[in-house]
Amino acid sequence: MNRFEMREDRAVADTRPGKIEGLPGWYFVLVGLLVASNDFSLQFSDRYHWVVFLPIALVAVHLTLWFTLLSRRRKYLRAVWRSKQALVLVAVLFTLRLGLQFGLTKLTDSAAPLHSYTHLILGLVMLVVTTAGAWFDQWLILRVVNREA
Repeated sequence: MNRFEMREDRAVADTRPGKIEGLPGWYFVLVGLLVASNDFSLQFSDRYHWVVFLPIALVAVHLTLWFTLLSRRRKYLRAVWRSKQALVLVAVLFTLRLGLQFGLTKLTDSAAPLHSYTHLILGLVMLVVTTAGAWFDQWLILRVVNREA
């Protein structure tokens, strides 16, 4: 066999019907913005009153995409619910992310003065951490789910 045939065989194997596909990359940025929006609204709500509605707007966009554009997400969630290993992995990763967020919040609240840009910094950190973390979580969970398929 030559290299081209092996790549073609691998591409056919990756598109088998039982294989669960991941979510698009832009979706993880939306998830990061949703998490960070709470901190952004806390930081700027005293100066810009409309910022309070930022988390609500992002939740609305998130739910709209959930029901209209992201059928892959529904398939992904069904596959996770059917796999006990994937469910345990999701619970552990969720607990780690929540602990990280609480730890960062406690650290920044104790280290930063009251009238600083604490929530802006925390929001930006959570934007990056959540975006990268959600993508990594999906990659890890897809390995477990697709290995069983």
